[in-house]
Amino acid sequence: MPDFKPTEDIISMSEFRTTLADCVARTAETHRPIILTQNGRASSVFLSAADWEKICQKLYDAEIYEDILVSEGESERGEVYTHDEVKRMIEADLKKLAKERKATGKRSPKNRKVA
Repeated sequence: MPDFKPTEDIISMSEFRTTLADCVARTAETHRPIILTQNGRASSVFLSAADWEKICQKLYDAEIYEDILVSEGESERGEVYTHDEVKRMIEADLKKLAKERKATGKRSPKNRKVA
């Protein structure tokens, strides 16, 4: 996103309501967010859907990258499971869940065999 311009990008809620169409066009064109104020204090941020999507993607990518780093560290320390070990853990969890559902009288989903 380009630099923020306080003289242009901070407006009151009442001004926002009267210039909504212009605000939509401006955020789409400039890719700068608009800070909305209420009673003289910042209350919300308005930005284009495309810019919101980019922000969300960057956050998602950062989380995935962090997960990869954690996984690499676990692997280096030998904190890994084989396919068969994971399969047994999942099956044990499913059996435990089925017992809990039976004990509480909740209806179980269709039984599915894990491949």
